Amino acid sequence: MDKIKEAASVIIDINRYRKQQIKDYDLIKTVCGFFDKIKEEEITEPDLRFLKYISNSVGIPHFFDLLEKFDKNTSIENFDLNTLSAVIYESTLNLTEKNKVHKYQKQILEKFIPDTLNRYFLSASTSFGKTHIVFDIVKKMGYKNVVLIFPTIALLSENLERLTSNENYLYFLDTYSIHTLSEVPELGERNLFIYTPERFLSFIEKRVDEIKFDFAFVDEVYKIDNEYIIDEEVRENERDVAYRLAVFYSLKTDVDVLLAGPYIDFTKQDDPKYNASFDRFLTENQIQLIDYNNYEIVIKSFSDIKTKSQYSIDEQLTFNFEIGNKEKRFIEIVKSIVGIDQNSIVYCYSISSVESYAKKLIASNILNNHDSSAYADFISHITENFNKEWTLIEALKKGIGIHHGLVPKYLQKEIVSLFNKNQLKVLISTTTITEGVNTAAKNLVVMHSKKGNKELKKFDAKNIAGRAGRFLYHYSGRVIVLNNDFMKAINSEAEGIKHKNYDLEAPKDEIDLFYTGDEFLKNEDKQRILNIKAMQEERAIPEFVFSLYKVVSRKHKIEIYDRIENLSQAELSSIKALIRMINFRLDIDYAGFQTVLNVIEPIVLNQKMKFLIEYKGVSGEYSALTNLVHYYLSSGFSGSIKYKLDSGKSVDDAISETSEFVYNILKYQVVKYLGVFNVMYKLSQSKKTNQTFEEVSGLDRLLTKLEYNALTTSGRIASDFGVPSSIVDYYENSNNAEGIKAQFDTYEKSIFEKVEKIIKRNEQ
Repeated sequence: MDKIKEAASVIIDINRYRKQQIKDYDLIKTVCGFFDKIKEEEITEPDLRFLKYISNSVGIPHFFDLLEKFDKNTSIENFDLNTLSAVIYESTLNLTEKNKVHKYQKQILEKFIPDTLNRYFLSASTSFGKTHIVFDIVKKMGYKNVVLIFPTIALLSENLERLTSNENYLYFLDTYSIHTLSEVPELGERNLFIYTPERFLSFIEKRVDEIKFDFAFVDEVYKIDNEYIIDEEVRENERDVAYRLAVFYSLKTDVDVLLAGPYIDFTKQDDPKYNASFDRFLTENQIQLIDYNNYEIVIKSFSDIKTKSQYSIDEQLTFNFEIGNKEKRFIEIVKSIVGIDQNSIVYCYSISSVESYAKKLIASNILNNHDSSAYADFISHITENFNKEWTLIEALKKGIGIHHGLVPKYLQKEIVSLFNKNQLKVLISTTTITEGVNTAAKNLVVMHSKKGNKELKKFDAKNIAGRAGRFLYHYSGRVIVLNNDFMKAINSEAEGIKHKNYDLEAPKDEIDLFYTGDEFLKNEDKQRILNIKAMQEERAIPEFVFSLYKVVSRKHKIEIYDRIENLSQAELSSIKALIRMINFRLDIDYAGFQTVLNVIEPIVLNQKMKFLIEYKGVSGEYSALTNLVHYYLSSGFSGSIKYKLDSGKSVDDAISETSEFVYNILKYQVVKYLGVFNVMYKLSQSKKTNQTFEEVSGLDRLLTKLEYNALTTSGRIASDFGVPSSIVDYYENSNNAEGIKAQFDTYEKSIFEKVEKIIKRNEQ
């Protein structure tokens, strides 16, 4: 590197910026690039003074701080005026002695002004640090009741852990009662709620009139538009409904709001694809747009690898390919990256492709010398509690992580942690890596330009590429595209986000009808509302019933009510036997459970759950779902795997199918539909017995168990945190807690120590 030449280029761009010839985000790229080049050079004190000056010129002093991670001496003994002015400016970005923001985060913080209505939508790069600034806003404004809505339980638990284990966040522990469960026995004087959209909706169903929020943060708000949801398969269209409802209920007239998302492009009015619905949403709710999409705090390089035999990526990385085969090129790329002691995420379009490339990498033997001793306890735990033949175990031994929706959640969490500590060299993943998972990867290898059968949008591709490099860990990230059309997606035209509740022409699901203003409803939509209200009045169904399980339509709830009303005495008796079994043994009575499934089957939209209800095997008596729920309740996750193995499944398939059932079907779909049945059954019985709704015994205990795999508050917090089932059992079985604890393996002991701190703080 020619330091004088490169430094001159930086100075030229600083002057161009001051003359308004380039934008500030262009200057960030120049300065960040200079730091990336100089970090491996011998640095003199004049160099340090210059680096301190230019990092503060762009308002990101963290660039200078990051040098410490590369074993460079960053102390400056002699200050000139430029260095002194840089240090003085940097002090304005220090919120506390230990908490520093960059210039653009502070600009957002300064927009929040006491005694005014503060409502903003922030779209920014993945490296911007959106979540970090949220806590600074809460602290600055001194809000009394705050709700933070994240897309996944994994992010919920990550932020809970941050608040309870990081001393920089002691303010929140000292000031707020922190809640993550929808059942909150007692509110504090000040409350901080950390929820998913679904859990937020569940909370307000119970406590809507008891609390007034002062501030709401909704992360990844693009999910209000189903076309933006990053999934590898087209699923039941309801996550967008949950997001729209969560935003709707958080936007009370006097609540401060920050909505956020990565890389959301906004089409202009003269664009043929322009849709005014999102602009209307912002305007009508007094929300101002903040567009920081171009502010890449970590720069990216893109290399589109096609058919040439040699590619020089940069001074560190060159690929020499002997054969044009994609699989061999993939192995050569990983080998080269490992050879310079760096890690990489590998993006694949499907679960099957993730596992296929993991097996190919294992078979290549390029990671045979990997040392897995640092996490041997984790491998031992998986071997003992799952199956020694599981591909994941062999992958971990070679330094390869597998990350997709069918890897049990607590294992996903640990795998990402090992990868971020550089103990795993490769992380092969589907789009789950973009779902709010914080990774520290220098390199991203893109194997496909699809997500399942769907072509990637520009938004999808930018979000995936955003995994390359991470703020406070890297100056730059490499995106290496291996023989696919990923770059076409990156360079494609943006499609604006839409909000169907603010679009007259958008087709409305029945649920949306009741949360859409009249001006955006067609006459036939208004008639549908009147028809449903007439059905409600005819049956004397109180309004509060429809506020429960909001993602199921009113018409479907009425249909379940009618079917319950028409049950025979024998069928009602079987349901009561089921409820007694649940309350006595926390298991199911087969006949009663089958009766419930028969009632709900016509309204089930999820095709996998519907199949499990309809398929009854050779006997034709009980649904497969009945058997699966029984095995889960009696033997847990491991018992469900054994059931699959006994049915002739391979180890990999047995674990994947069990994960699919437990995490995607049981905890969400089954709970939702059984929950609707439970509400309508209790309503029906309350009318017949003259009991109050709350006095009627129902499926409540079963629903809690299926959703959390726990009944106690401590057990549910532990389950959310992501722990082995043995630790949940410890909190669930107070009579034998010490006996269970004595059986913990070494890995379980280490996880128990972390979650115990969180639970004890929660009890204070």
